[in-house]
Amino acid sequence: MNFEKFVLYRINTVPAKTQTDQEARRSVNLEIFLEYELQASSRYCRYLSIVMLKSAGNGSSNFKEFLSDCIRTCDTSFAYGNYLAILMGETDEQSSALAINRYRHFIRSKGLKIQFASVTYPRDGKTLEELHRILMGRIEDPNGAKY
Repeated sequence: MNFEKFVLYRINTVPAKTQTDQEARRSVNLEIFLEYELQASSRYCRYLSIVMLKSAGNGSSNFKEFLSDCIRTCDTSFAYGNYLAILMGETDEQSSALAINRYRHFIRSKGLKIQFASVTYPRDGKTLEELHRILMGRIEDPNGAKY
């Protein structure tokens, strides 16, 4: 498997002049953290997965708090618009599928509906731009997995 160095692209697609100061700070924090994780994954030939969750209802404002007991302490979650993105270092697609199953069982027990998608570096893409495009396509797919 060829783990290539890659360029980090800004994951936030909102034009800077329309962002509030708080949105800009969140995107900068996310960008810095992603840069670190992606560089480490490339350097040490590790996998990196991103799982995105979307509520069937009114967005993800409470996802982070709601799922706090399910998200591993070594993972980092970020609010991203109406989504919750969970960055899972050293996690391949099989391990991210296990995490999704854990979220699914917890969510079913609460009677909620959720849609999710995931991508894994380098299997799904070698640049953040590729990973972001694929992830957003998967989460917005009307036939995507819903729980």
